[in-house]
Amino acid sequence: MMGLAKLYKKKDSGMSVPMVAALLLILLMLFCAMYEYLRVVSIVMQLDQAVEQSVQGVAIENWDEIYQGVREGYAGTYTKAELTDDWEEVMNKEQILAQMKKMIDFKVEGNTWVKEDDAGNVLFSLKPKDTTVKITNTQLAAAEGDALTVETTNTITVPWRFLGAMFNAPPIVVERVTVSGYTPKF
Repeated sequence: MMGLAKLYKKKDSGMSVPMVAALLLILLMLFCAMYEYLRVVSIVMQLDQAVEQSVQGVAIENWDEIYQGVREGYAGTYTKAELTDDWEEVMNKEQILAQMKKMIDFKVEGNTWVKEDDAGNVLFSLKPKDTTVKITNTQLAAAEGDALTVETTNTITVPWRFLGAMFNAPPIVVERVTVSGYTPKF
């Protein structure tokens, strides 16, 4: 780099101005790319935390049925209906999505949930129909430490902040799998 600077200095004294401008432009582009990457990572991490807290919230709301099943070692998300003598779900996808929607405070646009910032710019969007929830009960006679696990797959769409405004680039689509577990304290 120093040899390149000496070469430009020997040839023409005015050549350093365009070189400095080009370097500053490259640095600005690198900082914009780092900002976009960190913004997307922070949005995905916040959504992961919201999903985990939603699963915990639904488990806590139904703790008496879930705890009984986990303690006995079977049927952690089902309870026996008294009238029909059938098994009923205590924890399901709709409950987890409702808890997540309440926590994040989404704005509903058609079949898409949109999260906006204070200025009205779209931070990210999520289609609840594309979300999958897989609830895995503990096994019969489960060992101590086995937990009821919930695996959630979300497809998050994040629009570009800089690139999208300049070049009308398509948004970033991230498919994220979050695994949460519920183990009773007692």
